[in-house]
Amino acid sequence: MKITNNRWFHPVLLLFWVGLGILLRFINLGAKSASSIEISTLVFSLGHGLKIIPLDQIISADILLSPLRFEATTQPSDVVYHLFSESNHPPLYFLLNHFWMKWFSTEGEFVSLTVARSLSSILGVLSIPAIFSLSYFAFRSLIFAQITAALMAVSPYGIYLSQETRHYTITILWIIASLGYFVKAIRSLEGEKPLSIIQVIGWIMINGLGIASHYFFIVFLGAEGLVLGEFWLKNWQNKLGILRTAWLRIYGIILGTFISGLVWIPILKSIPNDQLTDWIETEFKGLGWIEPLFRLLAWLITQIFLLPVEGTPTIITVISALILLTVLVGVSPGIIQGIRFNLTSSNTQLETKIFGGILCGILVLFLILIYGLQKDVSLAARYQFVYFPVFILIVGSALGRIWKQPEIFNHSWVSLPPILQANSQKIVIVTLIMGCVGALTVGGNYGFQKSQQSDHLASYIINEAKTPVIIATSQRTHAETRALMGLGLEFQRQQAEKLPQFLLVKKTDTPSPVVATVLTQVQRPFEFWRVNLKDNTDFSQFRCQEDPRPHPDFKGYRYQRYYCR
Repeated sequence: MKITNNRWFHPVLLLFWVGLGILLRFINLGAKSASSIEISTLVFSLGHGLKIIPLDQIISADILLSPLRFEATTQPSDVVYHLFSESNHPPLYFLLNHFWMKWFSTEGEFVSLTVARSLSSILGVLSIPAIFSLSYFAFRSLIFAQITAALMAVSPYGIYLSQETRHYTITILWIIASLGYFVKAIRSLEGEKPLSIIQVIGWIMINGLGIASHYFFIVFLGAEGLVLGEFWLKNWQNKLGILRTAWLRIYGIILGTFISGLVWIPILKSIPNDQLTDWIETEFKGLGWIEPLFRLLAWLITQIFLLPVEGTPTIITVISALILLTVLVGVSPGIIQGIRFNLTSSNTQLETKIFGGILCGILVLFLILIYGLQKDVSLAARYQFVYFPVFILIVGSALGRIWKQPEIFNHSWVSLPPILQANSQKIVIVTLIMGCVGALTVGGNYGFQKSQQSDHLASYIINEAKTPVIIATSQRTHAETRALMGLGLEFQRQQAEKLPQFLLVKKTDTPSPVVATVLTQVQRPFEFWRVNLKDNTDFSQFRCQEDPRPHPDFKGYRYQRYYCR
């Protein structure tokens, strides 16, 4: 008897993927520095705000980092209040994180990054059995489901999202659940039993929770709507067809989901215009319009493959890129042929069209955001979570097809050198091995690095400074406040003997006298480090001389060092 026929084989194999997913998601979980957006999650989840940080005055590290201290007296209402008055995110994940950190934090202590990130990691792990269940429900194949679960377990992009204390992994779970209901709904239009009332209510609740987790869930709903619209137009020829029970239940779901989204409109309108999303506003010049297309393609690739390309010597980056390109050329024909066969097979045709339609719908809506509204959502890897589970489903089912039926795969339709012509099962194995390498790349911080290397800059200042340090930065929104807090937290995490003092200078249209005032009043000697400080003041007039030596570059920072004696 084949081992695969043993009734315990598939449950044990799924547990293996879950175990592997846990291992990869918890590697170095607390080692990486906190990004600016993670600081935001920590502060609001703790029931604190960022407006309490004083501007235009010298403050200690203790004051700067005070919103990151756990206080048992904070309530969920504090989370909601600060979130709605200072941010532009829905509250569900922040509330869950509030209770999570309450269980594992000590009064008065700084919140642990490991604790804060572990909730997101656990939710990321749950996506492995969730995607397994959806794949099995959609394609009715345990092989398809196992390979899809394996892809989710080792996905470099999935590891990246899981290691961020953010709301992406919980939204991915809602997307997976909504996809399951969507497949059931489309099948009901093709002759299966209509959705039950309980299923209708369940789907509405899932969609409502998705919107309450991340507003980009609306993009996913829009893509579902586009696919649903195609089926509606097909049924439109028969006027009674769009009034049958299956459609009436779907209309109820659309109405319920719409109402669940309407409740957020007053909240969105009340959010202050704090310019937090200005950074994705883009005006394309020349050939700049093509850059988002390449970025979207790159993000798609990293959901399956990634090799060390950040923080490595140039030669390693080049070698990694060449290996990645070679593997892509070798495995792509197999994936494409698997998709093509799934589109022609009666057992998988409908579901493949559904998932393919949703993926295309999301990408089309992204392009409308990018080129129509000039909101370049391709600039950040994190926004690509909307189509991540759909892409994994499509690739997983394609690999499952060529594994299950290796005889269908051949290279007759594409010309490749013999060295790149792998058989079907080797393609699956290579894909999973490369996924593991990519996951370790992310865990080792050689991919999907933070946009600001606060740990490196803090370490450099600690090693270089010989006298007390003042770090000054410009403040336009609380994004800069968060960034300075992230830098300050690194001094704390690296146990600096003497913590710097900090200065947040409110950015105005006219030159601010704050820096000049500080430089004349602080007791000397001290070092003045301007970090992303937009101030053209000549500091030499205040007896502060710039260090003439070259300094190393740290991603996300422009800085100068001054000796004030």
